[in-house]
Amino acid sequence: MHENTDVFKVRAVNGDVTIQRNKDGVPEVTADNREDLCFGIGYAHGYDRSVQMMLVKEIAYGRASEKFEGSDELIEIDKYMRWLNLAADLEQEVAGLPSDILGELEAYAGGINAAVERNRRPLEFLMVGYKPEPWNIKDCLITVKLMGFVGLAQAQGDMEKFLIQMVRSDVDQARIRALFPYLTEEIDYDLIQQINLIVEMVPQRFWQGLAPSIRASNNWAVSRDRTKSGQALLAGDPHMEVNRLPALWYEMVWKREDRFTMGITMPGVPCMIMGRHNDLAWAGTYGFMDMIDWFIEDCRDEEYLYDGKWLPFERRTETIRPRKREPITLSFYENHHGILEGDPKDPGKYLAMNFTARTRTGRDVLEGMMRIDEVKTVEEAQEKLRGIAAPTFNWVLADREGSIGYQMNGRMPSRPDGISGLLPIPGWDKTKDWQGFVDPAELPMCLNPAEGYFGTANDDLNEYGKADPINLPMGPYRAQRIRQMLAENDRVDPEYIKKMHFDLFSKQAERLMPLYAPLLPDTENGRILKEWGFTYTADSRAAMLFESVYLNTILVVFGKFGLGEDLVRYIFEETGLFSDYYGNFDDVLMDENSPWFQEVNRDAQLTEAIERGLSVPAEEYGNTRKYDLTNIFFGGKLPGFLGFDEKNRTLAGNRATIPQGQIFKNAGRVTTFSPSFRMIAELEKDEMWTNIAGGPSGKRFSRWYKSGLDDWEKGVYKLLR
Repeated sequence: MHENTDVFKVRAVNGDVTIQRNKDGVPEVTADNREDLCFGIGYAHGYDRSVQMMLVKEIAYGRASEKFEGSDELIEIDKYMRWLNLAADLEQEVAGLPSDILGELEAYAGGINAAVERNRRPLEFLMVGYKPEPWNIKDCLITVKLMGFVGLAQAQGDMEKFLIQMVRSDVDQARIRALFPYLTEEIDYDLIQQINLIVEMVPQRFWQGLAPSIRASNNWAVSRDRTKSGQALLAGDPHMEVNRLPALWYEMVWKREDRFTMGITMPGVPCMIMGRHNDLAWAGTYGFMDMIDWFIEDCRDEEYLYDGKWLPFERRTETIRPRKREPITLSFYENHHGILEGDPKDPGKYLAMNFTARTRTGRDVLEGMMRIDEVKTVEEAQEKLRGIAAPTFNWVLADREGSIGYQMNGRMPSRPDGISGLLPIPGWDKTKDWQGFVDPAELPMCLNPAEGYFGTANDDLNEYGKADPINLPMGPYRAQRIRQMLAENDRVDPEYIKKMHFDLFSKQAERLMPLYAPLLPDTENGRILKEWGFTYTADSRAAMLFESVYLNTILVVFGKFGLGEDLVRYIFEETGLFSDYYGNFDDVLMDENSPWFQEVNRDAQLTEAIERGLSVPAEEYGNTRKYDLTNIFFGGKLPGFLGFDEKNRTLAGNRATIPQGQIFKNAGRVTTFSPSFRMIAELEKDEMWTNIAGGPSGKRFSRWYKSGLDDWEKGVYKLLR
């Protein structure tokens, strides 16, 4: 494999595989059979993305401080990953794989190892003295499992921890219920006060940049009756951290006999995560299924109380050997509820985390996604995808026959009546235990909707299923705008989809501005904001002023008259919680009779927020949207002239626009999430339009390291064929 477009052939398992870069550097892999195709995929991954793959692998196993650097931060990451213990069942997962899948995974690993062996060790590894061990099937599985937890299920768990902290701060029940409408049970304030709460087990900056994380996304499909071509059309754009190099995703085209598959892969697994083939196109958004519950365990002497009896925990001992430091031996405790946060030798009540997909999840992802090219219709795809345990996605689908559809997947716990999953559950009461898992057939789905289109954007989709898996959806604004634009055009084509992908109109601003408008002062800033058309263009001063007023609204309503301004500012500016769940706060703002306005009425609070928000100089919105892209290995620590990083880029959009552009901090580090990849698949043709935040290569001195960034910002698409 080369940096240019020359054809490269490599000997695989059964014969030769051809790998060729197209004019944009995207590798096209051609083989005669599945095993050889997987070998070629592995070779391309190993050649272009070995640093990314090995970094994720060592983090997942909890070995980062042993393999790279014995820093305090990496030690804390390793402690957390050893606690999470994603590697617990890898041997059983491998043993349960079908023989054909095993053979293909072995071929894939062989391709990775061949590329690593035949090419120079990357500069990153030379600098820290890291020598990667050969890739194996277990490494594929643990990569999948890490994808299913980091930033996804974990975000739900963090919000539930925040709810616990609200209770412990004596926020009254009426206010809490206003913020968490899916909360069903009574809140036991006394019990929650008794919990020995460990708020943060790992520096939050870890979850950004180092590990793969899908925070949000858009996708939609349009039936043949509403497209210009008369064939179904599908669009998708997963929202990830984009201030990283290389890009998270790795585009590829696969060809075998008369079949093709194209789209994005995750280095480390031979699966096309989103894309299309001859007959079907698919794209996913994060499903926001609640897959995590916290159980309260009453502990003493390494035992826990359950159904009136004291039972022993399973104790697991792990030793971390950080570079140039003394070994660290840790003990972890588990029971049927999950992994304990805390030391049960000390009497007291502690939380245990139960995550439905911590075990027995990697295998079904690989079995499902490695055979997606055999699925020809939307209905077949719904059947195959719904059984995947994790990550939970809202899949939108379109096929060559003209059908479109939607399917959620994920392993949803079956909770007893009256248990919402939002509050911690008393672990000693067996009547409150999970009762198995919900039948995947009960998850939300839709086939050929009457409207002729279907779109999702991490919104509440419970109405489409018998089960209600979502209790903390994101705000509905992006989904509303997508559906509005699709309803306005009954002859959709790729050019219209491109317009939608970069549309900067905010349904959130359209919803909230009627609250502000009557209260705006007759000042220059007040007039600028009053005349705004709710569009977040880079030159808009009104958009910048709206954001200032909105931030101060959150600080006044939920801070000054609620949780305290320092805490709310921290949540808004220094964590990802508000970025995920802002819709809950907006719903409170829209209700003038909300408990949050009982002490001081809404207009008075909004007036104070407006006065604060408009007291700043108005500047162009784009000036407030600057960010840097940093290399995932070095994290911005190298001098700029070396070119590992990309400085002073401008991020388009905002939390509620279709091209969601969010900038916030995690533990002091600026991070983002935004459309990391855009795809448009028109089933009439054997091609796909794409737009991606970066290039194929992870090598700093490759011409494909930063390629694609300018086109990604400007909305210039390339065509995969």
